[in-house]
Amino acid sequence: DTVYVNASVYTVNESALWAEAFAVVGDRFVAVGKEKDMKAFIGDQTRIVDLDGQFVLPGLVEDHVHPDMVAENRMGVSIQPSEMDWPEQAELIKSMATQVPGKSWLVGGNLNWLADNGENIVDAPVPSHYSTLDALVSGRPAMLWDIGGHAVLLNSVAMAKLQITAGTPNPEGGVIVKDAQGIPTGVLRETAANHAYEAALKELPRGKELIDRGIKPVFDQLNRFGFTAISDVWARFYMLDAYRDMFDAGELTVRVRAYIADPIEWKSPEWKQGAEKAIANHQNYYRENWLDASGVKFVLDGSAGGQTIIMVEPYEGTTDVHGGPWRNDPEYFREKFLEYDARGITIKSHGVGSQSIRTILDVIEEARERGSKLRHSVAHAVLIHPDDRQRFSELDVVAEFSPYFWYPVPGWDIVREELGQRRLDWAFPFNTLQKSGVHISVGSDWPVADSPNPFLSIESMITRKVPGGDSRAFPLESEGVSLEVAIRAFTMGGAYAQGRDTQIGSIETGKLADFVILDQNPFEVDVYNIHKTRVQKTVVGGRTVYQANSEG
Repeated sequence: DTVYVNASVYTVNESALWAEAFAVVGDRFVAVGKEKDMKAFIGDQTRIVDLDGQFVLPGLVEDHVHPDMVAENRMGVSIQPSEMDWPEQAELIKSMATQVPGKSWLVGGNLNWLADNGENIVDAPVPSHYSTLDALVSGRPAMLWDIGGHAVLLNSVAMAKLQITAGTPNPEGGVIVKDAQGIPTGVLRETAANHAYEAALKELPRGKELIDRGIKPVFDQLNRFGFTAISDVWARFYMLDAYRDMFDAGELTVRVRAYIADPIEWKSPEWKQGAEKAIANHQNYYRENWLDASGVKFVLDGSAGGQTIIMVEPYEGTTDVHGGPWRNDPEYFREKFLEYDARGITIKSHGVGSQSIRTILDVIEEARERGSKLRHSVAHAVLIHPDDRQRFSELDVVAEFSPYFWYPVPGWDIVREELGQRRLDWAFPFNTLQKSGVHISVGSDWPVADSPNPFLSIESMITRKVPGGDSRAFPLESEGVSLEVAIRAFTMGGAYAQGRDTQIGSIETGKLADFVILDQNPFEVDVYNIHKTRVQKTVVGGRTVYQANSEG
């Protein structure tokens, strides 16, 4: 039993937003309030912790992350284009090609945005072409994701292994990029990228090696940023096996809500059957308060910077180009969505373009008409058509935003050219939606984002600018929100989206004792210094999983 006193606690409990002390027994909060209220919970064996005025928040919820891809990058090639110039990236790729043993696939990311027609990788003096990787990796297949997570670059060995030639047609929902002469460049988009990924995954670690070398370091980093619960939003069967094994061994340090990638995402029978079996038997993975796999992920369109999003109105300068292709067939999506909904399975649907978002809302409306009460989400919810904003509240749809991409980044220059400033101004209408009562959560999409650091995001949610401030702001500054709203999105917003709002998301009596202690009070510092916030301690279910300046 532990009693924490002399603290500045922002509870996110609307009935009592601030407290100065709280008591934890086992894995639950048993009292929250004034120090004098804690006396009844202090006995001879009670540990009393004086926090000396430190700021405390509920454990944070990361509602969109890809632990598998982060783990794969860590075990292969892990690039951060915002922090590394091309010579540094090239040296890392070359080095890892020799350090990773054997001649199996070399996998990693993220390169900056890949272009079509062999044009240069954004902010790099080299082409989006297999020859770029051939100069760095020889004798083994290589596949590197770009920053959007919807396109990959292969070397020529990988292309030969996959038998990709000028005569290879595009798969349904995907693009094999070819140059003006019809020769593949090595860039694959959407489901075409997935097909290469399947081949590579067969040779990557699983089981205990994956847990020790990949997942544990990923969860350690999430804990360092104050996350106590996550949503794995493109989950595969072997990752679910790993989470279950980690729980059974007492090694899980975050609560996992998993959305299993629908079988349509996969090409080979092995992967399709693996997804089907995981969805059909999701109850077998359930571990109370720690692991829940009763969700499915669909991906309707692509990425804004990758030019594969689908819009209601045509792209600039065209009369009939709406983007795409559809990554998941809309009619298949409708049929399976309604089937899963009837089975009590919650759906998180990737929607970036206005038409893909509208299609998702149309299907949710049909589900609501059939009596559905499930908490379905639109993942990213970037370019919401103004006519569809009110539908989020009317249909009780969770808007899951990605504020890591709000401040100026190269991808938005591509979007402005393709869609025009008018439609760029539609992006991430956080303030409009929250004022209308929409439940909002936040997800980094890490490793699409360089870092899952929530304090970068919280600051940009308020300012719509790059952390630390800048003369430029993301359109529209009026869509910025208050600190209170930003924190709520990272706590109760995520908890609501996960269906766990009665258990986590706020510091109040009876809830699970998930909380973080910070090195500064964000309510007392300049808004442009919020991104400098650091976590001092992360506690999940009363157990410390991260302590600053300590491995314990």
